[in-house]
This record gives sequence, C-alpha cells and structure tokens, in this order.
Amino acid sequence: MHLMMQVVSFAETVRLVPRAAEAGAPVETLNEALHELSLRGIARNVQPVSLPPTPADVARVSGGIIEALEDSPLPEAEWPAMAEVLGDDDLATLTNVSASSLNRYRSGQRSTPDVVAARLHFIALVVSDLAGSYNDFGIRRWFKRPRTALSGSSPGELLVGDWSPDSRDAIRVRELGRALLGASIG
Repeated sequence: MHLMMQVVSFAETVRLVPRAAEAGAPVETLNEALHELSLRGIARNVQPVSLPPTPADVARVSGGIIEALEDSPLPEAEWPAMAEVLGDDDLATLTNVSASSLNRYRSGQRSTPDVVAARLHFIALVVSDLAGSYNDFGIRRWFKRPRTALSGSSPGELLVGDWSPDSRDAIRVRELGRALLGASIG
C-alpha cells in the first residue's frame, strides 16, 4: 500500500493525474498513473493491476513503477508543478539555476541539463512525499525550517550549490520527507 501511495502521490504532484479529493490511492488511480508515465517512456514494461486487484498484484505494479520512476526525471512535468508549489525563487535556489534558465527550461526553450533534471526530479519526489501531510505553504516552510533529524539544518540548507541526489545530505533529506508519506492517513 505504501508503494502505491508513493506512485499516486508523485503522479498527482506533477499533475499527471488529478489530485484525489480524499486521501488514499485507489487502484484505478494507480493504473491511470502507470498509463500516463508509460506515455512518457517510464515503466512501459509494467502491466496494469488486474481487477479485482490482489495485494500481490498491487505490490508488483507499484514496485515496478517506483523502480523505474526513481531514475527517470520528467522535467517537462516537474518544472511547472514544482514552480507552482515552491515558487520560482526557491526552486531556482534548490536546483542551482538562475531565474532566466529556470524560465527557459520550464518553457521548453532549452533542454534541461541532466544534472539539473536530476535535482529537479529529486525535489519533485520529496515534494510528493510531503504532499499528503502538508499543503503548498507547509511544503515551502518544510524546506526552510531547521530539523533535528538533519542536525539542526533545514532541508534547503543541505540542498545548495552543486549538490547531487546521491549525496549523504540529500539522502537524509529524502528519508525525512519519505517518513511523512502517508502520515496523515489513519
């Protein structure tokens, strides 16, 4: 169930599927997310969940999507969605690009360099993990507030300059955000 929520939350966050009115992740939304991701070249070899769903089938599909999604940036979907949530200034700082470059990447006037796309994708994954627990204002604050789990630093303080999603600090930020996925679901 946790993996299914992770897939659906990401798809909702980057606007591949409409945000559900209620918390949770129905199988139909998982299949819709799979369809939208496969149209973008991600998880094309994963078969949808059969109906009626079995827990094993849901886990298989969710796991297959997550495995493919983790290493597959979607800058054309992630730029506008992350700018909407975080604002241009904070997003430019987190991805280490200028405001003018952010605008060119977002509009498609220029291709997003791989290193920037990886940072953007990382941010989108963290934001999707936070989306069930926080609204947009809360997500912005989350990146700026010092965290005990980060030795008193804020996530934004650790994600500065030419950071990599594989760095120790970035992994700590991702783990902290991931711990909140589904925290608001009883």
